Parts: sequence; C-alpha cells; structure tokens
Amino acid sequence: MNKKSIKRLSLTQHFDAPDAWIGHFGWLCGYSADAAFMDDAIERFTGQTHARRAGIGRISLAMMLDDGNPMVSTLDVPGLMHLPMRAAAARPFRLLHAKVALLGYRDPMDASRWLVRLIVSTGNWTRQTLEESLDLAFCIDVSSERIGNDNEGVGQDCADIHAAWQLMTWLKPNFDCRMIGSQGSASPGEAADADALLSKWIDACGRKARGETARFFDNRTLSFLAQLPAKIDQATSGAKCNRLAMGSGFFESAADGAQPRAVMSIIDALKDRGHIAQGGEIDLFVNPNACQAVAQAVEELAERGVTVRRAHTPVEVFGNSNETARALHAKFIFAAKQLKNSNDCTRAWLYLGSGNLTHAGFIAKASRAGGNLEAGVLFAAPGLRWKAGRGVPPASVVSNVLPIHPDGTVLSEASLSAGQEMPPRPPAYLAAPIAWVSACAIGDGIELRPSEPMESVPDLVVVDQNRQPCARSATGFIWPGVQPRMVNVQWQENGASHSALVPVIDEFGRVAATSLTALDIDEVWWQLANFPLAPDHDTPDGFGEGGDAVGGAGAGQSAATGRTYPIRQMMELIENIAHRQTQIDEEDWNAWCNRLEQTLSRAANQPGVIAFAQLGLNPLASLRTKPFRPAFAETADEPPGIRYEAVLARIEHAWGVASCIALGSNE
Repeated sequence: MNKKSIKRLSLTQHFDAPDAWIGHFGWLCGYSADAAFMDDAIERFTGQTHARRAGIGRISLAMMLDDGNPMVSTLDVPGLMHLPMRAAAARPFRLLHAKVALLGYRDPMDASRWLVRLIVSTGNWTRQTLEESLDLAFCIDVSSERIGNDNEGVGQDCADIHAAWQLMTWLKPNFDCRMIGSQGSASPGEAADADALLSKWIDACGRKARGETARFFDNRTLSFLAQLPAKIDQATSGAKCNRLAMGSGFFESAADGAQPRAVMSIIDALKDRGHIAQGGEIDLFVNPNACQAVAQAVEELAERGVTVRRAHTPVEVFGNSNETARALHAKFIFAAKQLKNSNDCTRAWLYLGSGNLTHAGFIAKASRAGGNLEAGVLFAAPGLRWKAGRGVPPASVVSNVLPIHPDGTVLSEASLSAGQEMPPRPPAYLAAPIAWVSACAIGDGIELRPSEPMESVPDLVVVDQNRQPCARSATGFIWPGVQPRMVNVQWQENGASHSALVPVIDEFGRVAATSLTALDIDEVWWQLANFPLAPDHDTPDGFGEGGDAVGGAGAGQSAATGRTYPIRQMMELIENIAHRQTQIDEEDWNAWCNRLEQTLSRAANQPGVIAFAQLGLNPLASLRTKPFRPAFAETADEPPGIRYEAVLARIEHAWGVASCIALGSNE
C-alpha cells in the first residue's frame, strides 16, 4: 500500500498562480534546469498551455543558469528566455549554484493589485528534483493588500524579497539581458514593460522592509559560515540547542583520503558561539551511495560526537513504495533543544539553501577561484515535534518535514560509498554577438535583421534550414522559405568557431512564435475581450453557432450574401474596443497596443474589411478621437499616445483604408 497523509507542494507547484491571479513576469537563477520541468512550471505560472504560449510569443520568465548548463530553448519552453552568460564577463564566482525564483503575479483586471513570490530551493529546476531527489524549498508571498493592511510579518517577508532582488540585480550584468530590454527601436518589448512593473512591486517591498533584517542571505561578500552565527542569533536570540542535524547533497571530494572539513568547521563554529551545547547529539544525514569524503571518515566524525545516518524519506509524504526511494540532495542544518518528557522541538531553527556542506559551498565566499555563488534562508522553526503520536498533527513531526529521523539508521564505513565525482560540464552556453533577428517582409521573401547593426557583425553567418549560409544584404540576411521561429548563427571569436540559436521576432514583437491564422471581424473581439488574459484560441462566431475558425465562408459574409452585415459588425467591434481600452491601466498600455495590432491585422484580407476599402471608408478613424482613448493616451503629445497612433496607422495600412475617409464623416 502506498499511502500518503501529508500534502506537500512539489517544486513546480510553487509556481502556481493564486486563484483569480495570473503570472505576469519573473526571474530565476540556478545551477541547472531542463525543458520538462520548466514547461510545467511556466504553464502553472501563466495558466497557458505550451501551444498557447507558442502562439502568443511573450516572454514571461527570464532564467540565468551556470554557463555549463545546455540551452533550454524557447521552442521547447515557450515563454521562457534562457539568458546566455556574457562571453566577456569575468564572472565573480566559481559556479552559479544559487537556486532562487522571484515571481510576479497580478489581478488581470486591476494592475494596482499584485503579488510577489520568493522561492528558495535546495533542488535544481529539473525533472530529477521532482522524481528522484529529497529536496526542500522555502516560499513566501507578499501582496499589495498585505503591505496596505500592514499584516503581521509583512516587513520580514518584504526584507527577504528585497534581499533576493538585490542578488538578482547583481547577477544580471553577467548575462546577456538584451531580450528583456527594448526589442529594437520601433517599440519596447512586452518583457521590458513586465520586468519594469515587477521591479516597481519589489521596490514597494523594499520600502516596507526598512529596519528589518532578511532571513535570506547569499555569499557575495561573506561566506555562509561567517554569517551563520548572526543569522542564528536573529532567528532565536542566541538560544543554545542540544540536538543538531545536518545534511547535504555533496561533501568534499573523497580523493587522497580527504576529510569532510566543512562539516567539522560548522560544528566547531556552532559550539564556539554557544549555539550547540558541548556533548549535544549531532547527526549527519547522507546518501549512503554517494557521500564523498564522509564514506571514509565515520570514525573521525564519531570522535567528534557525530553519528552518520541514512537520509530519511518520509512515508507520510512519499508513501512506502520502493519506487519512492529518493536520494538526498537537500542542503540543511537543523537545531533544537530536546527536553526530558517533552515532545517539543524547543528553540528550533533551520537553514536550507543551495550551499552544500563543502568548502566551495559553505566555507568560502563567492569567487572565481574558490567559492560558488550560493543563496539560502535561516529562520526560526516553531511548532515542530520530535515524534508522531495521538493528537500530533503529521505535518508538525520533524521527520515528516525534513529528510531526517532522530532514530534513523546508523551507518558504518562498510555501508557507505563515496560515489562518483562531479561529472564534467558541457561546453559553456555563452552569448552570441546578436540577441535576436527581426523578420521583415521584403517582396515575396523574408529578411532577418539582427539586433545589432550589420557593420558591427561582419563575420556573422545565419544558417538556413539546409545548413547553408543565408545571403547577406545591407540590413540583414535573406531567408529562403517560411519564416522560422529560431535560427542558427555562427561567428568567429579569438580564432575559434562558435554557434548559437537565437529567436526570431515577428512584425508584432512576438518572440519565437508560431504562425498566426486569419480572423474575421466577428472573431476579432474574442481575441481582445479578456485582455490581459491570453487571447481565446477557440473563438466562436458572433452568434455562438460555431463556424470556420480561420475565416471561412460561414464566419463572416458580406452584406450582399448573408446574415452578417459588415457595417454593423464593424461598428460593434469599434464600440467594444473603445469601451475596453478606455479602462486599460497605463502599465498595460503597450501590451494592449501589441494585442490590438496583432489581432486586427489578422483580419486584413477578410471580406468584411475588404468591403470597407471598396467603399472608401476608414472604420478605424473613430478610434483616434479622445472619447475612444484613455486619458493618458488622448493625444500624441506623450509616449502612450504616440505609440497608439503609430499602431492605428499600421493597422489602417494593413487594411488598405489609410487614405479613405472616416466612417460617419460628412466629407
């Protein structure tokens, strides 16, 4: 029987949007990630399927990984941009090992209502973390309502979010973030706007956090070991504990009889500062099949009062099937005071994070030569119990919360294996000279224009679907065939050949997006009605009777042939657009303009639009009048109005009505 009694969120489930909210934009960093994990995570974050995200072409998550991680392509995970490390960057860390996500959610109808979530994980953003590992995660939410109501603990949570944001901000210059900035000179990309809004929310957290000390910490300036005593004092006011449990996914190498010196250094530091009582019980939890130097140091550890035990897989969480056996990957330190005749874990505190109990993970600060970049949290852990029993909630039992058991299996050297050393990393994933190419129609073909001027990339080659170099022009590369979603580029640097995949941005600013189908007039509104939610891909016709989704004969007939009259249709559409866009928040304006252009342009060749061009009427002209525009975009005196009028001009050109008279005009 594989019975579970505790529901614990998986790492991907931490990305789920709260009810009635949508994922807006987020950043994450880590050591590694894979497409299977990230596609699930971003679907939970945005509420949109793989196909829907591929059609929208909007970047919702920006990801920075250690450069030894292969590219996670936007084709495999639409909506995700895996940012390459800058080739010229002298990174200030040995490995990027911190595993942190900062996610922004919002009310789809009110941009003033937002929520920021911080996730600190011990596990990587991979399928292996979900299916094979014992890992831990720390997660907090701060919303605009919590800040406004001054809820208990909101200042502390804000301090954690702000501290994590400082780490992300420090990390960004090491990566090619051009895709999250403006996408060319025509208009800012939606990702840039979304990132700016997330930054605004986190700034609000920073203001609320003044005077608070974060539980979140990293090792940019001080090692974890150097910060540990002060973090414990902050969490528990310097309480002394008599039980200590430690665990790690990796220890020092077993080569040449090495000892787990980091473990010993941590124990010595905790005893010296009075956080662990002399003679207290100390347990070290390991993966018996891969515990590196611990495998040959059981006797030495015992002399220091350390008992080596098997990491515990909680049956209450994972069930008791052999298929649920998991390998320890979590990095943690847990301490508490155990009193006679009491089941309470008194004065308990917990560290969890990315830092393994090694020199590079815990003893050294981040540096190119010796220390990984690590991040973690240390916090008080009240309410835990040592053992299960009548009236004890299963979720409060320490062996159900952590991969430990106070009476777990004691291991000898004969039962331990050092395991394999860290495998070699693949070739570095580094930035190309260009970040993207923009697809532009030229006659019957396509020109791919790079993000940088052609003269600045004289050796750049774009390879076509037949692996042949594309012909160069003054402004780009001539692509033979159907517009691609990503292209392979090649270049020379320091005498070596390099290649990379870069995304293609289409005329609507969509990134690596699938092709769009045509829409008829009565279908257009269904693509706009739920903004800023994703457009509806299954659009009924205006009468709810089904019909051809790509604008066939049943979807929109001319006045001469059937039931749907173009002028009535168009006026209803214009009225609906005007009513909706006068309610749009300024933070959403660029995204609305993008949606408007993308959607209306898809109707350019439909009978209803052609009928107006033949009549010499411009049905879009009324959208230029002040009553049909929000106050912040009423005129072309400010950027929102300039942006809007440029969009209308392009739609009018696509419809062939730019030179026509306004519908309803007396001219």
